[in-house]
This record gives sequence, C-alpha cells and structure tokens, in this order.
Amino acid sequence: MPVKLYRLTTCYKCDEVEAFLNDEGIAFEPLNIDELKGEDQERILTEVYRLTGQRSFPVTEIDGNSVIGFDEKKLRHLLNLPDREGVSRTARKAIREVVSTKQLEGLLKWVKNTAEAFGCKVNPDETALNKIFDGLLKNERRYGYRTCPCRFSTGDYLKDSDIICPCAYMSWDLEVYGRCYCALYVTDRYIAKDAALPEYLIDSREAGRVPLEIKGVTEEAIKAPSHKAYIRFVSFLVGSLTRDKIKEEFVNIARSLGLKDEDIRWREMAAVAVGKYKDSGRIIAKMDQGMDVCTYQIWFPERTDFEFRRGGIADAEILVYDREMTGLEIEGTLGGREGYGSIVKDGVRIYADFNFYKGGRDRFVITGETIRITEDVLEGLVKEITILENCYYLLRNERSKYILTSDKMNEIEAGLVGKLSAISLNLPKATPDDLKEWLYSLSTKFGEIAGVSEEVRHYSSDTISRIELMKNILGGWGERPAEDRPSLSKYYLSATAALGDDYKRLSGRIDGLRREMLDIITNLRTKVDLNIQEQSLELQKSVDETTKTQVKLQRTVEGLSVIIISYYIVSLAKFVFEGIKSAGIINVSTTLLTALFVPVAIIISFLLTKEVKEWWAKKRKGRE
Repeated sequence: MPVKLYRLTTCYKCDEVEAFLNDEGIAFEPLNIDELKGEDQERILTEVYRLTGQRSFPVTEIDGNSVIGFDEKKLRHLLNLPDREGVSRTARKAIREVVSTKQLEGLLKWVKNTAEAFGCKVNPDETALNKIFDGLLKNERRYGYRTCPCRFSTGDYLKDSDIICPCAYMSWDLEVYGRCYCALYVTDRYIAKDAALPEYLIDSREAGRVPLEIKGVTEEAIKAPSHKAYIRFVSFLVGSLTRDKIKEEFVNIARSLGLKDEDIRWREMAAVAVGKYKDSGRIIAKMDQGMDVCTYQIWFPERTDFEFRRGGIADAEILVYDREMTGLEIEGTLGGREGYGSIVKDGVRIYADFNFYKGGRDRFVITGETIRITEDVLEGLVKEITILENCYYLLRNERSKYILTSDKMNEIEAGLVGKLSAISLNLPKATPDDLKEWLYSLSTKFGEIAGVSEEVRHYSSDTISRIELMKNILGGWGERPAEDRPSLSKYYLSATAALGDDYKRLSGRIDGLRREMLDIITNLRTKVDLNIQEQSLELQKSVDETTKTQVKLQRTVEGLSVIIISYYIVSLAKFVFEGIKSAGIINVSTTLLTALFVPVAIIISFLLTKEVKEWWAKKRKGRE
C-alpha cells in the first residue's frame, strides 16, 4: 500500500514517525515540506490540507487514510502490523543547525517565564526539550519569530500569529490533554502520567477508512432530524486587506454559490446576496467588515460540504433543527463529544464543540420548537455567536501580544532596577558629568517605557472592551444549564476574562516604574539646577568685582583726562599771556598769570569732560 510521510525538519515527532516506519521495514515517501519551494511546496500543502484540513505535523498518509502526530496504535492498525507499542527505538534526527549554549540558556529562561505566566510546567524530558528547542531556534532564524516546530509556518507574521510560541491553542490543549501539541508546555497530570488524560485528538478526517467508534453508538442511532438551516461563517483579520479586496472575495464566494452579481446588495461596510440554491431553497450570503475582522456568512437550506479558504481566525458552522433533540442525537451531531451546552433566551438550546484550535471548525447546534426559533430570534443568535467567536479568538491571539509585551517590559525593568539603585546611592556625591549621563540614559529608557505603556494601553482597551462585549451577550442570554454540560460562558470566559486583569497588572507595574523614574529624574534635575544656580552666583560675584574695577578705572581715566586737558589749556593760556605782555598791554609776570589761571583751566576741563560724558551716554541710549 502507498505510504507518504509529510513532515517538517524542525519537528521531532516527524523524526519519531520516520524512525518507526524504518524500524518496521515500511516503504514510504518522505516529504520535507519546509525545504520545498514555490509551486512544489504549494502542491504538497494542498495535498495535506485535502487530507487533514489543518497544518499540524507529522501527517502520515496510508492508502488514503491520514494520521496526524505519532499515534503508534493507529499506525499499526492501518499498516496491519502486530501490536508492539512502546518498543524502544532511536529516532533518526533530521540535520539540525548547531546552536550555542548561550542561545539555549536564553530560550530556556524565556520558556520557563512563559510557563510560569500560564501556570504550567516545562517538559522535564530533556531529550524531547532539546529537540523542540532545535526546531524553535531554526524557525526563529528562518522567519524572525519562534513558531511551533510541529506546525507549518508561512513566514507571514499575521498568518502565523496563532502558532507563534506560546501558540493560541496552548491553553485549551493544557486544560484538556495536559500538554500543548509539541509537548513543550505540560501540566502536573501529564508529568505524573495520569491515565485519565485523553489521547491527543486532532480532527484527522480519515475518510471513514477506520471504523467510527463513538462510545459504542452506531451511526443509525445518532441520525438527527432534518435541518431548519445550515450556516457557515469564517472571519479573517482585516490587516492589510483593502476594501476592494474584501469585496472581491465576497463576489467570488457569491459566484461560487451560483449567485449573480446583480443579486448582491452593497452597503458601506456590509453586503448581502439572496438567491436559490440548487432549486432546494433560499441561500443567503452576507459580508460584514469591522475594524479588526471581516466575516463572511452563508445561510444554506441544507447541510453542505462548502469550504471557505484557509487562514481565518474563526471558522464555524451552525446547525439549526426545528425540534428539541435527545442527548444521544446531540452527541452524534457534535461528532461523538459531549461538548458545551446552554439554554438561552426563551428556551432555545445551544450546544457547541470547539474544534477550531484542533484543526477543524467550531460547531454549534441550535435546537428548539419552531415557535421559539423564529427568524428574528435565529438572526439575533447567529449574530451574537459570530461576535462571541470573533472576540474569543481575537483575545486568544491577544495573549501572545501580552506575553511579548510583558517580556519586553521584563527586559527594560531588569536593566533599570540596578541602575536606579546605583543612582540613588551615588546622587549626593555625583559630579555634573555623572548627572548629565544619568539624565540622558534615564530619559532614553523613559521614552522606551512610554512606548510600551502606549502599546499596553491600546491592547488593554481592546481587550477589556471585547471581554465586556462577550459578558453582555452571555448575560443577555440568561444562560441556564443544559443537562450536565458545561455552559458556553465557561468556555468563552475561562481563557479570556483573566487577560484583562493581566493587562491591568502590567499597567500597574509600568506606572510604578514610571513614577520611580520620574522621582529620580526630578531629583537629578533639581541637583543640576542647584549646580547651575551656584555657578551663576559665582559668575555674578565675579561680574560685580569686574564692574567695580571698571568703575574705578573709568574714574581714574576721567581724572587723568581733566589733568591732561587742563595742562593743554594752561599751556595755551601762557602763550596768550606772553603775547599780551609783548604788546605792552599788561606789565604783569606771565608766570604769575599762568599760575593763577590753573584753577580756571581745571574747572573748564572738568566741565568739558562732564559734558562729553553726558553726550556719549545720550547717544548710546538713543542707539539702544
């Protein structure tokens, strides 16, 4: 029989399956998907999605059947091998890149911090842990972020956001199976090998080749009544999609359903198309674009295998029945699982099995008497279920953002705590250069914290508003228990309600650190201001001394000016007196007359100097 092994070089489970097939002497075709390029990779991925509808690996195809993961019991069953489960073997390692001890230590520290944040443990199996680390670091070098080594990564951050470690599926897996898919994060029950933990289940869609076993119930016993309606919807992150691209996709969906372009009625952010479906009833296609997601919704008159394109953040189907169903019928419709259930509004029952994170889609079953499930009631319930699904999966993706933001804050805080303490101790004896350096470094870090604070504020606002929206919808339903099943609100709120509190605590940490930094920065600035003031006083004192000296010099110069001018005036007067005496006008000694004229010359010089000084002062004042 033909056997294919679809695998990733980063996935240690793929190594284990390959070793198993080699040990059992099975001829198979190994396909390393992450090493393929372009059309070859796209073709192989199409084959995998056709088999499983998801992107977890390894996938072993055996004569048309598919097995996801390393399920030795199922592999032996399909390969007709005798039961020898648990036989020890050595997995052939794929060629792995060498990583430094420093890288591994840093990754281990990050993984431990993440496990502590989620309340779980790191896998104590060092062999498995090292293999997982190899895959995580290889993906980080390839794509720039650490995607799950056992899931296929596209290299597009938005498309891969749900599988960036810790993946969006981890909380559910830990709660149900005691481990995440790659077994990096585990619970105490898993470590203790609790036999009550269920086998890890992914919707493998083995096309009915393996006999269906649903708690011993035969297919005939679980046939459900005819559908009143079958609704499919999927939501995509708006991201970089333009409005034209969103409209184009809706037109393509409508055309694929046999609807015509003229059947579509456009609104600003929504559209609806109504037509006939295979002559068996009415079909309705809807599109609604919000701020974060765009939802496509199809109302079929009967159940169908219609599929949307992959890559949505939420994918679900709603089966509506026109009468109440037995517990056996509900389990059969939910794929053999008990699921969740609530009685809402006026006696309408909603059951659900949440399978989207396990590679399938979420399934809702709405049952009730025809008189209770009116068109208006059904329209409202479907709208509210769509909102719940979108909010829930957006919040689960938000958890990854919270982890990244918290890690960033931890790094900043770790570098600041010691620095702030050192500054506080050395502040009294700090030099001006020290103060300048501290102010610069703290201002830079304060800017980084402000950026993180803005991110947290934005994420926190979105998170809290979505949680409140979910609580309002669930509260408006007036939920009552449906048999012994856990309620829908337990599922939706158990993994999301705490996220709002986490953001509040992170905001509190940031605010506390900012206040501490502001106090130290204020002290530093005060110290700098005091130093500047002290320098100003010294400078002012020096200026005052200089001014006094200048005044003294000015007066000295003025005195010398009076003396010099007086000397020249007296000299001129002497010539005048001698000329008068020579003319016989006077007969007095010129020396005596000159001596008597000296005081007069001094007075004239003083008045002249004063006049010039006042004239110069007026001129300078006029210029100003």
